[in-house]
Amino acid sequence: MKIIWERIDNWLAANAPEVLKSLRPGANDEEIDRAEAFFGVEFPEDFKLSYRVHNGQDEESYSLFPNLKFLSFQSAIEISEKWQDYSDDNFRCDGDDIFEGIWKGWWNPNWIPFTNESNGACECVDLAPAAGGNVGQVIIVEWQEPTRGLIAPNFRVYMENFADALERGEYRFSEDGYGLVDLVDFEILMQKHN
Repeated sequence: MKIIWERIDNWLAANAPEVLKSLRPGANDEEIDRAEAFFGVEFPEDFKLSYRVHNGQDEESYSLFPNLKFLSFQSAIEISEKWQDYSDDNFRCDGDDIFEGIWKGWWNPNWIPFTNESNGACECVDLAPAAGGNVGQVIIVEWQEPTRGLIAPNFRVYMENFADALERGEYRFSEDGYGLVDLVDFEILMQKHN
């Protein structure tokens, strides 16, 4: 994970230093233990290794992932606490909006959020998949609708895909886009200013 983060940090240094400055120092053992105790799970090793490099971003900062802030462990706990009211059988999702292998409830306490969008959607490491899923798969959880989608089979693949996309030039930094945005969004933002 250190090598993946080196690739990301190097790209940010050259293309989005404002985002790089917002990345927090790595989490220590105590912070990791506290987060695992809150969620009642042991995090996948790659997830812990990643957080040992950067424990999320500062609260007020440009987004690292396109339109998504990278959450510190403390922010992940706060997000999860907000969702807890929706973690029972009264809140179910329609199976048509759920990828195979993802639990069909509105929120599962074993979904570990690591990104957050301003509208409440977040990406999570799923430590409680349904049949056909993988422990540690990365999913998207929409706040305002019952969509639950699969993004990557595990956190390492998610981070490798992100580093690859940066190096292929698929993202740009935009102050108006509040951080990194994909090329389509970037071109739309640029057209608005011309």
